[in-house]
Amino acid sequence: MKKYFKIIVTVSFLLCFFFNNAQERILNFDTTIKIEHSGVIQVNETITIKAEGQLFVHGLLRQLPLNRKDIDGNAVDVGYTLQSIKKDGVSENYFTKEADGDFKIYIGDKDIDLPSGIYEYEIVYTVPFQIGYFDSYDELYWNVTGNGWDIPIDKASCTLYLPNENATFGNVNAYTGYEGDKGSQGTASLDSNKTIAHFYVTGLGATQGLTVAASFDKGIVLPPSKIQEASSFYKKIKNNLWSTVFGLGMLLFYFFQWKKKGKDPVIKTIVPEFRPPFDWSPAIVGYVYNRAVTDGIYMASMVQVAIKGAIKITSTIEKSLFTTSTVYQIEVLNASPNNLSEEEKALFKPMASRKKIIVSQTSYRVFEKAYKGWLSVVTKKINVEDYYINNGWEKTIGFLIFINVGLVFLILSHTNGYMNYFFYIVLVIGSSSLTYWVSKTVKGSGWIILRGILCFMWLLPAIFIYFASLFFRSWIEIGVQVAVFIGYLIYSFNLGKYTVKGAESLERLEGFKLYLETAEKNKMNMLKPPELTPALFEELLPYAVALEVDVAWGKQFETILELAKYDPSWYSGDDGFRNSSHFISSISKNVSNSRVDPTPSRSSSSSSSGSSGSWSGGSSGGGSSGGGGGGGGGGGW
Repeated sequence: MKKYFKIIVTVSFLLCFFFNNAQERILNFDTTIKIEHSGVIQVNETITIKAEGQLFVHGLLRQLPLNRKDIDGNAVDVGYTLQSIKKDGVSENYFTKEADGDFKIYIGDKDIDLPSGIYEYEIVYTVPFQIGYFDSYDELYWNVTGNGWDIPIDKASCTLYLPNENATFGNVNAYTGYEGDKGSQGTASLDSNKTIAHFYVTGLGATQGLTVAASFDKGIVLPPSKIQEASSFYKKIKNNLWSTVFGLGMLLFYFFQWKKKGKDPVIKTIVPEFRPPFDWSPAIVGYVYNRAVTDGIYMASMVQVAIKGAIKITSTIEKSLFTTSTVYQIEVLNASPNNLSEEEKALFKPMASRKKIIVSQTSYRVFEKAYKGWLSVVTKKINVEDYYINNGWEKTIGFLIFINVGLVFLILSHTNGYMNYFFYIVLVIGSSSLTYWVSKTVKGSGWIILRGILCFMWLLPAIFIYFASLFFRSWIEIGVQVAVFIGYLIYSFNLGKYTVKGAESLERLEGFKLYLETAEKNKMNMLKPPELTPALFEELLPYAVALEVDVAWGKQFETILELAKYDPSWYSGDDGFRNSSHFISSISKNVSNSRVDPTPSRSSSSSSSGSSGSWSGGSSGGGSSGGGGGGGGGGGW
């Protein structure tokens, strides 16, 4: 039994040993860093790999982050200058590209597969802006391996050299583990003269890394230049600076655009008018006042047709076990009336050949034709743009300008993480050019179609990218852009403008509406309004409906109609004519529903290297794995 047990243990050990040795991995990651007097550092990475043709197909991929944060948390763009690339001591083919916030170095030949074996790659590069300048010391805080490797690293080491032999290091620390880990399984030490710093760790797993930090006296490395200090100061304030410029600039732009294109002419003091202005029909009064066609205006015309004697509206109350409903019926009294306006004739025409019509969806064809005919006449009779300019196109242009300037703002205020500036600049140039073209009048269907296609292909993605980018911005940037967007909505809502003719008409319509709302009060003034009688009530009721003041108009006549025992010839019902507002509200819903077809329509049914870290006094023990500059990660390709 013991014999079999020994065999099993031996075989298991051999299998584990074989698997461990067959697995692709980094056997050794050794880095030498020379800190120059200028502040630039020269990095020499020697990476020994075991390749089995799975991950390392053509060679090694090294990824270095294109930005890091400075002491104040501002993003600093990082540029790498490659000095040499070697494999096993011999210069090797490579190519580079920037993508996903990384500078990627592809070492090897895409047309040649890498045979299984052990290979030593050497990458030498220089990189500026990696020294942290503190009040009493300076520091290098550097991610040696980075945390972006999906394979284990058996050994990792780093050696730091200062610019001259007399310079010495102060505190040194090493951090290992996953990104953000503050502990260390490695060692950090200085030679006897404190002129060389050594760091060493073994057994790093996938996405684990080594980060080192070493402090040294001020003056060993040149302090930041005036240009660098100015650049650092600008980066501190640029978020607030461009947020202020963008916010105030866009709000001022919208204000002056509104003042230029949307400010209404001055309307004089409103004086009550006792007759409909310009002898307009109820439909035209409502259309010009509301600047649009509404169901209330259509209902006003129908009431007017009834009051003029062409039809009579009757209502019947039907009760069931649980509900009570009012059924309306239209009875044709005069098939050839001669006192109707054009739009009232168009409304009445589909009804003229019938004696009685139930106001329900069973008669939808009649009411559909009546509404379409009425609508056609009303919209042709009056050109609303003679009275009111909506400036809808200006609103669209204002929104596109908001998007374009917003994209520029995102570029200028960018402080956090990598940004593909080339992509955003091309996007802004393209969308701005299209916006300018869209703002100009073009002739010919071909040009219009081309413009539409380009807008769909370019402007829609630009709009999407702009709003999607907001999720990655600071709260200040988001707040400013929300405020500007609210400003745009206010601008858009108020950009419509009355013409001089429209302002004069509105002035008189407001006076007429004022009278309809306050007729009883006006009896006491010196304007001598007409006497309130049932006849006056009927005459102006359709206008009150069109101007949506029928409730106020009706209340002023409640006592008068009751004393006169008002029984209109144009309406009869089971409950009598209790009040105009109840009648108008009830029949309006029925008439609106009666235009709807009751038949339902048919319908068809490699690993990312991660973000680079920041200076945080890592040499004093406040750092973490992945917290410094450099690092990144890599793999095979």
